[in-house]
Amino acid sequence: MEPFKIGHTIKDLRRFYKISQQELAEGICTQAMISRIENEDLYPSAPLLYQIAEKLGVDINYFFNVSETPRLDYAQEVCEQIRKLVRQTKYDEAMEMIDLEKRNPLFLKGTLHQFLLWQEGVCLFYKRKDIEMCFTLLDHALSLKTTAKNHLSESEIEILTSKAIILCDLKQYSDSIRIFNESLTLLKTIPHIRSSKLEVRILYNMSRTYHLNGQYERSIETASKGISLCMKNESMYLLGELYYQKGESLAQMKDVQRALKCMDHSLWIFEQMGNKVFYQYVNKERTEISQAI
Repeated sequence: MEPFKIGHTIKDLRRFYKISQQELAEGICTQAMISRIENEDLYPSAPLLYQIAEKLGVDINYFFNVSETPRLDYAQEVCEQIRKLVRQTKYDEAMEMIDLEKRNPLFLKGTLHQFLLWQEGVCLFYKRKDIEMCFTLLDHALSLKTTAKNHLSESEIEILTSKAIILCDLKQYSDSIRIFNESLTLLKTIPHIRSSKLEVRILYNMSRTYHLNGQYERSIETASKGISLCMKNESMYLLGELYYQKGESLAQMKDVQRALKCMDHSLWIFEQMGNKVFYQYVNKERTEISQAI
């Protein structure tokens, strides 16, 4: 991308967020420098552009496609490995990696430090049941937000979503639902979303929370939104879980035929994905619902 296009894109994003040049410049550079960049009089250095991207809540590659440095490749690989271990509930292994990277200069500040705080908080809750330290770390991670006022980046919305999921697991359903709604609202303020998976994840967990709170109609409505989003994006991410959740709430509403239909959709998806554990679980639930007819 040509330099003038970078300045133009920065101006468009800044105006989209309705912030002034002074607000964007705060803690980064002078207002005059932002003005010169936007007016095509100055080409920003890589470190400066990185800071501007952080504050606007986008990846630096939003402005132009570049080959990433080995240092950034390493950091991204570490983050992916930690994410994978947490998804697989291998919290001890994840904590070992987190403790190791705490001494790495790359992870001492910025979004990488924020990432470690987030993942450590999640591990402490699910492995050690340390609720107080979990929320301390999550809140600390959110306090390090790099985006402009009233906005969060995708990763920061993910942190907020993790907090809502944990509140649900603690049976604090009202607070959990409030944060899920906040996350969805914030997600709509992002002009460049890398993936729809985060929105699907929020909708699934929100539907689950409504169900656990006895709000079955809201659970069905929210799961339906998630299913529609998956269909729109031709994605199977959490689609089986969404059909299952919708089926569970329909069963509670005594709408057995629709519940069984949703369970069948869920079973087909888990069968296609080769997910035997989820298939067996849903099949058991379907059998119990059908026997209640």
